[in-house]
Amino acid sequence: MAKTASSALSPGQDFIAPADLHFDRENPRFIDLAYTDEVDIVRELYEQADVDELIQSILSAGYIDFEPLIVLRTGNIVLEGNRRLAALRLIADENLRKKLKVTLPAVEAQKPLPEKVRVLIVDHRDEARSFIGFKHINGPFKWDALAKAKYAAKWYESGGDITTISRTLGDNHNTVRRLVNGWFALQQALKDGFDLTQISKKNFAFSHLYTALTRASVRDFLGLSSEDLSAPPQKDPISAEKRNELQQLMSWLYGQEHKGEPTIIQSQNPNLNELSKLLAHPEAKTMLMARRDLRVAFERVEPASARFGESLMKAAKQCEDVLGLAGAYDGEPTLLKVAEGMQRTARALVTTMREQQESKSSDD
Repeated sequence: MAKTASSALSPGQDFIAPADLHFDRENPRFIDLAYTDEVDIVRELYEQADVDELIQSILSAGYIDFEPLIVLRTGNIVLEGNRRLAALRLIADENLRKKLKVTLPAVEAQKPLPEKVRVLIVDHRDEARSFIGFKHINGPFKWDALAKAKYAAKWYESGGDITTISRTLGDNHNTVRRLVNGWFALQQALKDGFDLTQISKKNFAFSHLYTALTRASVRDFLGLSSEDLSAPPQKDPISAEKRNELQQLMSWLYGQEHKGEPTIIQSQNPNLNELSKLLAHPEAKTMLMARRDLRVAFERVEPASARFGESLMKAAKQCEDVLGLAGAYDGEPTLLKVAEGMQRTARALVTTMREQQESKSSDD
């Protein structure tokens, strides 16, 4: 049985063996809230939180006690310091390394592991929030947007108000509200069957979701009010009647490969803007549902002539930018061939445009 943190020193510091400490399953770094096996937690930390660098440092220089781990008295749960605990576990446990296929780096004079580590004991999660928020949001060990959203949402669910949370996070009210709304929508999608392990890309781009949820056409698609985006976030924001639409949106944004549904979003700009415009256009939306091709469906929203003009203006601007740098050309023959190819393309473009212009004039 794990030893309990010494009550005599509460709420101060103590020394506890790493084996008697437990990972925080509510750690904001974890998307999956259903972890039951600590092996999965260590795997997640190792793959996502640069634990390998920490292992190298501990083996080479020893465990540097620069600050205590923050531990919840009940259960010895590590609220702050899960990366350090994962590194210590991997160094000490050969079986764990085998399960995760982790190999320790070769170090000439490996430093011994500490028998115990210094911890700061707290009775409630609330006591650790300010420090954790500063370190991972304003300090050097920053969370990504998804971890920040989870942290903010958990605090909000426990009774925190958006003003206090935004002040701690260093973001404005609207940003925090968007993060929390995005987190709640993601959790609802996960409960209804969205599978994070089956997305098309390696990394989960959370910004796609929380940005999409601010667009009027997307909100209308999901049955959300578009009148007041400043309203307090609601858990399970999507009604039962619109859950299929939420799954459809998540599939468009991220893909569900086991269903043969690749993402239609290659980059947030311009694809998310295109999706937003498309959802406000009934014919284009129907085309997207039928074909799952953003480019083809978007043609129903924006005529080819408009896209041609936009592309031409972008190309002209890029050519001007390159011309401004021409003085830095070092004589590389390949680059000259590229420029000559652009010249031929430009001539062909002008010829085609003149032919089109003459054809239009004769028709008139």
